[in-house]
This record gives sequence, C-alpha cells and structure tokens, in this order.
Amino acid sequence: MNYKQQLNIIQGLFIPPDTQMRMDCPFCKNLNTLSVDTTENNINWYCFHATCKARGKKEGEKNMQYVEKVLKGNQELYIENEEFKIPDSFTGIYSNEKAMRWLSNNNCWEAWSWGRADIKYDVQQDRVVFLIKNRYSHKFVGAVGRGLNKNVYPKWFMYGNKDVPFKCGECDDAVIVEDCPSACAVSNILTGIAIMGTKLKDLHKSHLKPYKKLYVCLDRDATTKAYDIAKDLRSSGFDNVVVKPLEDDLKYFNTEQIREMFYDRKTNA
Repeated sequence: MNYKQQLNIIQGLFIPPDTQMRMDCPFCKNLNTLSVDTTENNINWYCFHATCKARGKKEGEKNMQYVEKVLKGNQELYIENEEFKIPDSFTGIYSNEKAMRWLSNNNCWEAWSWGRADIKYDVQQDRVVFLIKNRYSHKFVGAVGRGLNKNVYPKWFMYGNKDVPFKCGECDDAVIVEDCPSACAVSNILTGIAIMGTKLKDLHKSHLKPYKKLYVCLDRDATTKAYDIAKDLRSSGFDNVVVKPLEDDLKYFNTEQIREMFYDRKTNA
C-alpha cells in the first residue's frame, strides 16, 4: 500500500489534533501496534509490528479549512462509535428455514458461510438481518433487516445507526450498491459497499477512501442517480470512478458473471 493510500486511511480515522495514541492497526489488523501523533498540526503514523510497513508523515494545514475538517471528522467518528446492542430477538440464521432459503435465493449464502457478512434472523419481525460494523473496532453499530413476509412493513428496516454503510469483502476495488444482498453478491470479486438507497452521504465517502477503484452500480431504475454519485465523488477528489449500468440486480448474478461484468468487458465511464 503506497503513501497516499495509507494517508487516506489515517485521515479517515479522524483523530483529533494534539493527540498521541496507540491503537489497533487498520493495515495489518494487529492489536495496539499503530502509533499516531497529531501534535504540532502534523500527522505521524508508525506500526511497530515487524511485518507491517505502515508509516508516514504529513505536514499540517494551518488554516480554517483544516479546523472545519477536524470538527466534521469528530462528528462522524462520534456517529460511528455509537455501539449497537443486538436485540434478544436476533437468532442464528439456521433457526429459520425460510431465512436460509432467502439467503440462497438472493446470492448471500456464500458471503455468510465464508464469514464475509454477519447475518442473523429477527424472530420478532420476521427479517433477515445484516449486521453493520465499525470499520476499525469491528463492533456492531447497526443493522439492516429485510422482511420475509409480504405483510412486513417496511420491507427494509434500519436498526441502530442509520448512517454507516454495510461493507462486505476485503478487495482493493469497491462497488457502491443500493442494498446488502448486492454487496454480498460481489464480495468474491470486489468489496461491496451498500449505502441503503441512492443517496451518498459524507460519512459514506470516508469509507470509500482506501479503495483503488470505485464502481457505482445502482439498480436499473437509478442509473441517472449513479452518474450523479460518480460526479459527486470525482468532485470530492476520487479519481478512479466508473459507472456500471445494470440490466438486472447484482444479486441475481453468479461469481463468473460478476467477474466478467467488472473485469472482462470494456468499461463504461
């Protein structure tokens, strides 16, 4: 990972100025090995794990724009650190045959069985529930539930934090999608980021910084909004953004079809 990619991740931590701290390393995932120093309006980081190459320094921005960015970052960090207590009604997915069948029919089974997605069943609301984690502490901050019965309203329900996106996968490239099943479907090939709709929030953008390339892949009826999101990302400093118009929902594609769609065809920009 190069200096710019490391810096994007460090800045995404939104550590307040004049702070010296040790923390879990987001690069090598080892516990309490990363030292970060934001004193004197600089950012210095160094991981003490023998095999990790995370290290660098950035001179500070001594202007009002920097102050505004820190304040905004602290607000986002506070939002994301609100821990979500899992309700007693959440049980293992094996407890309900209908929920297991739904996972299989909507291309989520592999992501769940390989541990890329934490999925439960809500006995009380009859929903398949996708748990959302804090990107650094990995604590649960929210969940998204999908009703299994036509009489369940609303079809999609947000538990806890409504701003943090659902992430599935650990690849260098990411695809922005509308819902959790689509994020699960692409997770063999790319990292799926579900924003739960068609509106891109500032907090979503901070989650997208580590990725080398971003695809925007909304449902077929939201292609115009996909181009709007791509334009917003480019104006926010994301250089490598591609829109992929869809003929059908991603959750209905298998792994080979997804690989062909993103890597074997001529890209649509």
